[in-house]
Amino acid sequence: MKNIKEMTLKEKIGQLILPGFHSYEYDEQLRTLIEDYHVGNVILFTRNFESAEQMRKLTNKIHEEVIKHTGVVPFISIDQEGGLVTRMMKDVTFAAGPMTCSAVSEDAAFDTGRMLAYDMIGLGMNLNLAPSLDVNNNPNNPVINVRSYSDDPARVSAFGKKFIKGSLEYGVLPCAKHFPGHGDAAVDSHLGLPTLEHDTKRMHEVEMKPFIENIDVPAIMSAHILFPAYDTVPATLSKKVLTGILREELGYKGLIITDCLEMKAIADNYGTSEGALQATKAGADLLCICHTLERQVRALQLIEEAVLDGSLPEAELDAKVERILKAKEATLPYLEKYFYNTEKEFSDENNKRAAEIVDNSLTYVCGVEPKLTNKTLVLAPVAQAKTIIEDEFDERNLAKVLKANFQDLDVLEMVNDEAFKQQVLTNIKNYDQVIVFSYNANVTPWQVALINEIIQNNKTYVISLKGPFDYHKYVGLENYMCLYEYTPNSIKTVVKYFKGEVQPKGTLPIKL
Repeated sequence: MKNIKEMTLKEKIGQLILPGFHSYEYDEQLRTLIEDYHVGNVILFTRNFESAEQMRKLTNKIHEEVIKHTGVVPFISIDQEGGLVTRMMKDVTFAAGPMTCSAVSEDAAFDTGRMLAYDMIGLGMNLNLAPSLDVNNNPNNPVINVRSYSDDPARVSAFGKKFIKGSLEYGVLPCAKHFPGHGDAAVDSHLGLPTLEHDTKRMHEVEMKPFIENIDVPAIMSAHILFPAYDTVPATLSKKVLTGILREELGYKGLIITDCLEMKAIADNYGTSEGALQATKAGADLLCICHTLERQVRALQLIEEAVLDGSLPEAELDAKVERILKAKEATLPYLEKYFYNTEKEFSDENNKRAAEIVDNSLTYVCGVEPKLTNKTLVLAPVAQAKTIIEDEFDERNLAKVLKANFQDLDVLEMVNDEAFKQQVLTNIKNYDQVIVFSYNANVTPWQVALINEIIQNNKTYVISLKGPFDYHKYVGLENYMCLYEYTPNSIKTVVKYFKGEVQPKGTLPIKL
């Protein structure tokens, strides 16, 4: 690999950008960034993944072109957290999400990090933007939620540490997010700028504890959140947070990566490209700009202007590039072993382990467990992504799967419709019991209203498909269980449970 002394100013600046694009192939946007601007990294999303074969062809081309035009191996990154944030959904292991793992064991978190890294390195990716070390102590958090391990900082710390260790088994650098903590936010930073008013003592003891306990993690991602206790700008743009606290006070030596600078929290208030320069001056090493070529190029130009006019000392730029080169070099032996010189093999063993983790996460909370009878009505929602971070899967229709597996069972797709509601309330007198699967009900008032009416009119069992955050919304509910994701694996878990093949073994990761 080329060293920093051999690099031009443009080549050094090109190492700082982590750009996204919208294609299954090496397109004109990538060509411009890599060939004209010497950009050395790429971030991938579901929009770039069609199959493992297609992805391997794409990442091979990216490696080839980046090495040719920069002399340095690229970072190819992705948000492959497992569970609801899964960018690659077929030809790889569909791994369990963080709160699912936390309901099972620390070994589940380690195995998940390892399995995700196995798939990623085999497809040429060496930087995973996971795990979330956010402490989800706000049940109405719209964007973290089950992406967190727990509302307990110690539990988040321990499970995050295991995931990080598992990821490094295959040389994929994990990135802990979102520093100094996104768990108590009630606003999605994709859509607006959240503010957290906690004092510094609380921040250190709760939100920042998992980061402090994992301060040797190779990369940390910043949060687009305003913390008035620290600064008047969001953490991503704050020198007091990124340099003063993370680098100097906590002694962090790894990479600091921004969350996407095209998220509205930054783009609408500070400007994406201008925010990229501000984040660079604040202490960030890698600048995530996921969509727009014009914004990506403008960010590169602003950074170059800042180096040339002295407002960004070249010595600071060099320190960032040195960190990036050192981190990339650590992944090179794994790329050579599992990507450059071999074809990726699908691991059926990993797939079985992922399904086992989800099976073991099914958690009994209270009351009695439901047993199917010939007078049971089942209601199940069709999942729709509630946040930008959550992708749609090919198949998330529990009702359809239950109908196929239990042909004598009365199953209805639960929809937000007054006629449907009246139909259900009229007909439930014909049933001995109603089993309702909830999904995102804590932030979906119509679901809560419907379920509460059912509870008043029949023996009711609720099984949440997204953690127990809706538990306190129900009036008079006696029987409750939960899973922590609405994914292909959790749908299979429900079928196995109703067939008597799975028992609830999970432990609640949060306090009710």
